[in-house]
Order: sequence, then structure tokens, then C-alpha cells
Amino acid sequence: MKLTRQALYEALWKSPRKELAEDWSLNATTITAACKFFKIPLPPPGYWTRVKMGKQDQWPTLQGPTDDLIELVDPPAAKPKINKSPLPPKTTQQKAKTATACKTTQKVSDSDVLNFRLCPSIAETLPAIRKAYQSYSSSKAAKDFRYKHVLPASDSIIRMTVMPELVERALLVLDALLRRFKANKWNVQIPATTDRSKNSVEVDGVTILFSIVEQRRQEKIKSESTWTEWEYVYHSTGILRFQYSTSPSIWAEIKDLKRTRLEYRIDEIIQTIKNEVTRLKQAEHARKERARLSQLGDELSGLVKLALEHNRACSQRLDCYLEQFEKAERIRRFAEAFRGKLTTKNCTPEHEQWLEWANSKANELDPISNPNTFNFTVPMDITSRVNAMIDEAPERYGVLRELDFDASIKSTLQLIANYPRKRY
Repeated sequence: MKLTRQALYEALWKSPRKELAEDWSLNATTITAACKFFKIPLPPPGYWTRVKMGKQDQWPTLQGPTDDLIELVDPPAAKPKINKSPLPPKTTQQKAKTATACKTTQKVSDSDVLNFRLCPSIAETLPAIRKAYQSYSSSKAAKDFRYKHVLPASDSIIRMTVMPELVERALLVLDALLRRFKANKWNVQIPATTDRSKNSVEVDGVTILFSIVEQRRQEKIKSESTWTEWEYVYHSTGILRFQYSTSPSIWAEIKDLKRTRLEYRIDEIIQTIKNEVTRLKQAEHARKERARLSQLGDELSGLVKLALEHNRACSQRLDCYLEQFEKAERIRRFAEAFRGKLTTKNCTPEHEQWLEWANSKANELDPISNPNTFNFTVPMDITSRVNAMIDEAPERYGVLRELDFDASIKSTLQLIANYPRKRY
């Protein structure tokens, strides 16, 4: 039975599902499952009673595309039997068909259809999955000493942590994931190099660790060895979790829900991985940008320090000129006072020679007598001085103009004022 999403919506609100099921030779639960999967609103309880009483409720708006083609298919008549024995199945040809309520026939690739339809059996899966099934399902397969989940027989087996009862289902989910990874041209490593208990997939240069894990039920029982101790036994719950991470320490997961099993969430898993890669790349880009801006801030702080040193040098030169001038003036006053005490009788050639030397020494010290040795550089405003240094070397410092000059210079000056002995 094929019809568009809009046609199914209109039929659903014009006739009860039981009548539609009889007209279309389908099961009513198939129609209900299709509506829930494709997000088509269902009539609320009591709707058809109110219609019979002449009260017509307003139809809700159908969100999303209306021309998607939907094919309704009844599930198998009988549910597949699950091996409840503690030992795994002895043959790899045993089939466990996954019930499929509906499937889409809109124009999408085969990989996009895997989000709600898996391979019907292990025999049709990828070689890596078939190899893993032989390893996990072998009667000689090892089990974890404490939690009793199945362990792989070699290093080249895909990693998962499930009880024997869920080996086949978990591998079918992993097969669908691997097919999607291959369709997206993502490189898979089995097992991961950084964590040998997990697998990894590389997406746009980012490595994502992943695995299928079963939620186990813990039972506390009396120890058989001694009556004063307790032991724990773990049982299968049938709940699968897809766990993923970029580091072995922090894990996120997508798990079975009451209404949606993990098999029907393959698309969500793929999109979640893409979102995680995007988030990591944005975080890395932001980190690099912060590091770059921090480096630019350090360079700008260096220019601010040079500007402060320039102004400080101007003040120090002025103090030095004043000190030399005052010393020269003192020598001249001293020589004049000494000459005033001399008379024609007691003035000797040695006295004249010394006075001449004193005056020459004063002229040598006096900066006013030697204006050519003056450094006429004057202090500048810090911002103006920094801008001048950037203009002098635009190839090196031109990128600093990306910063907020006023705020950055003010922050640097505040830091230098608070911590004058610290180097920035």
C-alpha cells in the first residue's frame, strides 16, 4: 500500500483506523506505527464519538513535507524466537527477522533506508560482522569473569559489550552503522588504537570512539562458598545503548526507548556524530582563536611597555640635563667666588690655570653649551605611540589592529600599575 504523507494524513482524519485497515487489507497497528514514525498527528481519544454526535474538531496542521511517498507493510505474522539459553546459538544461519511496520520509498540512497530496516540475517551482513558473529557466538567464546558479557576471540573483532542473548541483534545494529559510515566515507578502526575495548570512526579529521553496550540487571544472591558473603549475578535486559566519545573518560549514549528501539534510531546516531564533530571543531576553532588573540594581546602589551619606556627615557634625560646644568652652574659660581678672593699680589699662574680649567669643565658639563648633543624626543600619548610603532612596521604589527585598542591598552596599563615588577 503506497500513498503520500498528505494522503495518509487526510485518510486518517476522515475514517477510523479500523475501517482504513479493512479497506487496505492491513493491520491497524501498521497504520498507527507509520503515523508515529512519519510524525503524522493521530486523532485523539473520543474524536470519532464527537464526530458521530455532529461535533467536528479542527484538524491539526501537518508539519513537514507532504509529498513524501510512504509504503505500508504489515510485520511478520509471528515474532522471531529469541534464544534464552545461556549458550549462544550453534549455527550462524539462524535468522531473527526484525519487524518493520513501514518503509519509505522517497528518493534517497540505500544508506538512508538503513535507519529503520536492518539486514534480515547475519548471513547478509558485512564480512566484519559475520566474522564477529562467529567469534561471539562460538561455544568456546570467553565471557567476562564478573559481568558475564561475551568477549571477542581476537583483536580484529568489532567491540561490543552485550550478553549472549543480544549478540545477533547488537551485530545487526552495528552492521547498519558500518554501512552508513561507509556511505559517508568515514574511516572505521576495529578496535580503536586509543582504547582497545572500543571501536573508532574518523569523521572530518575527528576520531569518535563508539560501541554497543547492553544495560544489564544486577541480582544479589547468597554466596555458595560462605554464608556470610553475597555475590552478584547479571542478567540480560534487552536494552541496547550506543555509546560514543572523543576521549575514554567521558561518554554519551543513545539507547533503546519504550517506543523506539535502537534499530530505528540509526539516522539519529549519524546526525549526533556529525553534531559532535561540528561542536568539537567549533570548540577547537574557538580555542585557537583565543590563543591567537592572546598572542596578539601579548604583542600589544610589549608595544605598550616600549611606549612607557620611551616616555620614561624622556623624563630621565631631562633629569640628567638638569643635573648637569646645576653642576656646571655650581662650578661657575665657585670659580667666580674664588676669583673674588684673589688680589693682584697673591694671584699666581697656578691659580689662573685652575680657574681656566674649572670654567672649561663647567662648559663641558653644561648641556646648554652643547645643544647638538641634545635628544629632543618628547613623551607621547600611549595610544599614539603604539599606533606610530605599528605604522613603522605594518608587516609585523598590522594584525594588532584587530584588537580593541582602547580596552586592550587600558587593561595592560592597569596590570602594569598593579604588578609593576611582573613581566608581561
